[in-house]
Amino acid sequence: MSDETTRFSKDVETRKVQRLGSSSLFITLPKKWINRWGIKPGDKIIMEISEDGTLRLVAEKIKLNSNKRAVKIDIDSFKQSMTTAIPCLYALGYDEIVFSSKKTLEHKEIEDVVNFSKQLVGIELSEVTDDKIRLDCLLDTEKIGIESLLRRILNIIAKKVDDVIAILKGQSPSEVQSTIEDLRRVYLMLLRRSMGGRYNSERDTLRNFIIAVNSSILLRIYYVMQKLNDIIKKDDKVKNDQEINKKLIETFQKVNDLFDEIIMSILFPSVKRISNGYTLISQIKQNISQLNTDNQLLTSYIDDLLIMLEEALNNSSCSLFLEEAPWIERNLSS
Repeated sequence: MSDETTRFSKDVETRKVQRLGSSSLFITLPKKWINRWGIKPGDKIIMEISEDGTLRLVAEKIKLNSNKRAVKIDIDSFKQSMTTAIPCLYALGYDEIVFSSKKTLEHKEIEDVVNFSKQLVGIELSEVTDDKIRLDCLLDTEKIGIESLLRRILNIIAKKVDDVIAILKGQSPSEVQSTIEDLRRVYLMLLRRSMGGRYNSERDTLRNFIIAVNSSILLRIYYVMQKLNDIIKKDDKVKNDQEINKKLIETFQKVNDLFDEIIMSILFPSVKRISNGYTLISQIKQNISQLNTDNQLLTSYIDDLLIMLEEALNNSSCSLFLEEAPWIERNLSS
């Protein structure tokens, strides 16, 4: 951002709300803004309303012209595989990604990019030459609901927990099996929406930071649940010992309940949800302490699971302080 743009973005004006007719209210647009962006009668103005009371006005033609983000990477200087850069640039919200080289690209490098791009939603390989690869992302992050993406992550992980519970109960796991690749696709979409979004208020930026951090933890939790799935499937003693079996089923059911509190408390911050989450953690800890098993690998992964769940809940609890509440007083003078 240039110094001029930074200076302009800090301009603040106060305007009086006026009445138009019997029920409508209006304010005039600042002349400096009108002149700078060439606003004319008939132009459309997009009004973006945030939950913190902020009303952001964006001229449609400005948004259409400035919404595209492009980046060019010199592969020779980067000295890393292009596939290591693509998910980062995708998550950061770039719409056009160009890789260039002074040398002829190897067929294997191009093939890797083609195969890797297929794993990302909305990415298209639009140009390939001897020394350049161009990727276009057609995914409009502004139209992706963070809530729906978080719920999809919740559903994928919850199903994995349900599969472990089914094994403990001697039942068959669900027929529809999500993979780590499915989860990673949604995870990267969520990162793109939270990290690469435009026009966020300060509150939304902070909330999106919490979402990005917690989504990374949830991805790691999926890996741990997969390990637990494999361990329990092979351990007949764990499956056949009624006391251990019962404790594990109860533990994983509470884990699923905890997932719900972790994710929903970000979307709809609530002291009650956070309190419920910490109660569930206490109950899970108690169950783990009563597990009488000599399978050290099992208990080690369950301990890891609990540490990550508690970390995620701690992060989610920060959302409480982004809201206006009677027990919060801000901007205290010294």
